[in-house]
Amino acid sequence: MQLPFEPSTDHTITKAEAAQLVGAFRSAATESEHLSTAFNRTAFDKLLGQAGCAGIRIYRALHTDGTPTMVLVAVDATGQDLAGPEAVFMQNGTNCPPFCAPVPWL
Repeated sequence: MQLPFEPSTDHTITKAEAAQLVGAFRSAATESEHLSTAFNRTAFDKLLGQAGCAGIRIYRALHTDGTPTMVLVAVDATGQDLAGPEAVFMQNGTNCPPFCAPVPWL
C-alpha cells in the first residue's frame, strides 16, 4: 500500500491556527493528560541526517509504568519508517506535565 506521504508538503500553519488546535486539545484534556514533549535540536538533526530520510514520524507511546511519551523515527520519501539495523530512534524528551513551559501564544 502506498502511504499518503508527500515530502514537499508545506506543513506551516498560522499562529492563530496553532492556538486553536492546541487550545481545543487542552480544553478537552484531563488535568494530568500528556500535553507535550520537548526534544532538543540534536534529536532532529540525528534523525534527519540518516541516509534516505525525507521526514519524521512521531509515535505516541507508553513507558512500562504507563506514563505517556513520544518515539520519533525517520521516514523515507514513500513514508516508510527507516528501521534498518543502522536506524536511529529518539525518545527521552521532556514531558509536560510535569515540566510545562508557558504557552503565551494561546
